[in-house]
Amino acid sequence: EPDDPEQALLQGRVDAVVTAAAGAAQLLADGRGFEVFIRFDATETHSREAAHRLTEGLRREAAVLQAERLQALGVAEEYINPLRVSRVDVAPPAKAAGTILGMVLPVLMVVMVGLGAFYPAIDLTAGEKERGTFETLLAAPVTTGEIVCGKYVTVCCLSLLTGLVNLGSIMLTIALQLSQLQGQVGQFELRFPPMTILLIAMTLVPLSLLVSAIMMSIAVCARSFREAQNFVAPFFLLMLFPAAYAGVPGASLTPITRLIPITNVALVFKDLMTGKTDADGLLEVLVITGLYALLALLLAAWLFRREEVVLSEERGIPLTWRRAEFAHRPAPTLGIALLAFVVSSLLVFYIGAYWQSRHLLSGLLVTQWGLILLPTLTLLWYLRVDLRQSLRLHRPSAAAAAATLLIATAWIPLAIQTTSWQNRILPMPESIKEGLGQVFLPDGGAGLCVLLFVVAISPAICEEVLFRGAVLSGLRGRVPAWAAWALAGLLFGMSHYSIHRAPVIILSGVMLAYVVWKSNSLYTGMAAHFMLNAFGVLAQLGRLPTPLRTFLEERHLDEQGLPLSVLLPAVAVFAAGIALMEFAARRALDSARLSR
Repeated sequence: EPDDPEQALLQGRVDAVVTAAAGAAQLLADGRGFEVFIRFDATETHSREAAHRLTEGLRREAAVLQAERLQALGVAEEYINPLRVSRVDVAPPAKAAGTILGMVLPVLMVVMVGLGAFYPAIDLTAGEKERGTFETLLAAPVTTGEIVCGKYVTVCCLSLLTGLVNLGSIMLTIALQLSQLQGQVGQFELRFPPMTILLIAMTLVPLSLLVSAIMMSIAVCARSFREAQNFVAPFFLLMLFPAAYAGVPGASLTPITRLIPITNVALVFKDLMTGKTDADGLLEVLVITGLYALLALLLAAWLFRREEVVLSEERGIPLTWRRAEFAHRPAPTLGIALLAFVVSSLLVFYIGAYWQSRHLLSGLLVTQWGLILLPTLTLLWYLRVDLRQSLRLHRPSAAAAAATLLIATAWIPLAIQTTSWQNRILPMPESIKEGLGQVFLPDGGAGLCVLLFVVAISPAICEEVLFRGAVLSGLRGRVPAWAAWALAGLLFGMSHYSIHRAPVIILSGVMLAYVVWKSNSLYTGMAAHFMLNAFGVLAQLGRLPTPLRTFLEERHLDEQGLPLSVLLPAVAVFAAGIALMEFAARRALDSARLSR
């Protein structure tokens, strides 16, 4: 009983002080109440613990007094406490484990991937400079692009292997610890299906591609191994901040966070741990991260081709961007073609998607003409690429034009059947169907001519210039013809950012690439593209003949697909178109040989 309890509390001689009104016992006896004050020092651990114990003890005592008074009055406790609120956690143990681990593992994942790429990227660039072996390497009978790709693949493989091994080690260690503490850690279970593990591993691929390309681009500018460490280390530390955002409570994938490099991969990883990632969201993140990685790789390849960068012993990078310094090219290089694809895709993702969400029709026009066609033509012009030759702006032969008509006409039912098969395996969500149908709403104020221009003519011109013009020309002569068609179709499908529409779009892109390649004319691709999109517009507006509308009813297609009476003639017409196109291509080749 100190004379001054408050002073004793501040001096730490007591942990807590309880005060109450004078005559507290009499107040209780009279059936009244009073307020109790618990004074404590929040800066001292023992004082906080004492205040907590006193609070709980007094609450229990108050509950006893309350029960005694109710019993004396003959009143049931439920009368004054009509609601008893209990919180029930319905999260399964696996999800609870995924949530907790998802706040920690994304940062560790980025650290491991970055560490795996750190020293290989430095040694294969600045280390080569310091050892004086770059000159010997450049004198070897290989191209600079092959050297860059070889180094890049090496760094990526080491980075990816490091990330996978460390991630697997961490998860196995946690699983082992949980198995030993079973029953002591509550509802906490680490269990992921094989598909989730596969998707988690897939998220590491674009991340390692991006990190490796950036680190190589930075390290090649250094003169020595130690200087490269000083250059790359800040980037390594900087990339931890977007990864750490995934650990913030409430952080999730949104249309904005999907655009942020490293953050988007970390958030996808976090969602995969809890089983919340949707297919389209995962595809968008993989594509956008892949585009960033491709852009960084193109920068690295460009730097490697500059002797003043690779062989320079002076500080600084004497680079020039003057158009006059670029050599005239009849066709774009593979790097220029991929750069056009990356720039257009990023512009569509950042600006086009936002504009379309505000106003669909004008957004589609801006996307096609301002974000796809204009950047592509500007880039080709700036790099002094012959537009007529690279884009294949030649008039097709009559046989090639007829073959294109047959192929495009037959492809329409084949594409419809492919979509029907896909919907049985991966049905398109209603939200996507509603979004695609917004442009065809009757109250949208757009007539048939406007819709045909926006949905059919504009993509037929703008997308063909990019994919079957610049991209296909960049692939010509560098890969086999079938590989060029497949790659052009794959990039075309990726640019639409939807896994539910990707298969039929990729196949359509392959068909269009074949038509342009064989006819040696971009106009055939434009015509075929227009026919496909125009048919879709007419189908959505109900302008097709009644028998066709019956076949194209969604329920009818999902259950039965198109009948054989439609598919077999379509296959026959398609084969006839292919045969005619091959004949036209051989005839054009023979004419070219004779003219020489």
